[in-house]
Amino acid sequence: MIFQLRTVVCFCLLGLVQSALLRADEIAKSVGRGGDNQPSDVLTVQLALNQLPRDGAITSELLETDGLAGPITVAAIENFQRQTLGADAVTGLIEADGAVMERLNELVRAQPLTYRIARVALGERLFWRDGERTEREPVVTDRLRDYWLATDQTFTAEQIHDPAFQSEWPWSAAFISWVMKRAGSGDDFFYADSHWQYTAAAKANRLKKNDNPFQAFPIRDLPVTVGDVIVKRRSTSTATYENIERGHPTHGDIVIEFKDGEVVTIGGNVSNSVRTTMVPIDDEHKVTNKLFFAIVDVDPNAKGE
Repeated sequence: MIFQLRTVVCFCLLGLVQSALLRADEIAKSVGRGGDNQPSDVLTVQLALNQLPRDGAITSELLETDGLAGPITVAAIENFQRQTLGADAVTGLIEADGAVMERLNELVRAQPLTYRIARVALGERLFWRDGERTEREPVVTDRLRDYWLATDQTFTAEQIHDPAFQSEWPWSAAFISWVMKRAGSGDDFFYADSHWQYTAAAKANRLKKNDNPFQAFPIRDLPVTVGDVIVKRRSTSTATYENIERGHPTHGDIVIEFKDGEVVTIGGNVSNSVRTTMVPIDDEHKVTNKLFFAIVDVDPNAKGE
């Protein structure tokens, strides 16, 4: 049977799945020094701070997206306030509907979507210690549940920790969906629990000439760029660009940077974690590994919501 029941969708519905998460730029209560510091709100602020430009105007280190308002996160808030609003505005606190959150979102939305995707993925790699943390550790349970929420699915902690569940429900595509949502992709990305679904949706965008920043191409048609997703077939899978709609097993990773003739990618559920994978490329920055067959290209001029 080609499709598992959980991945059967009517192709006419592609693009309609939405997450139950808050918007990428919303917090419910205050974050920072003396704040309410709900973990979900702290995470949102950490993600936003990580998506600020790194052009010298804003200087801060990449934050671990752990949802904890510790001294490093508070210092990053203070640094942002100092550099953008002035010394008199430094409180270390961000109110839900205040000027600081408004300014933070304004600057984040001005960044290219490709940059934001890469920065969110980098924060996740830091949170997972680049493969050192694994899916059965309690510290990642809430994050895994958030990944699944990005695909409109809710699971208990008991399910998340169950080896049989983990084997049946790989979360690598849910990870991609969560990154795209938290990077502000809005309605443009098809949030799915299987890689073939968002790849098929991006392929449809290309073939139908849709005004959408996500367009899928055969892997050798384009050089890879930061923020793209490169998609490969799994083990004995017969997935190709041409038959992607059939739902054969696939896996996708996000392009982060280039190093020594390889592309650095970050993927979820790679050895039960979030970690780096190196993929060979040629002088034109095109992937040479034969397992890869598609690239979900992201318009470099697109801005997120």
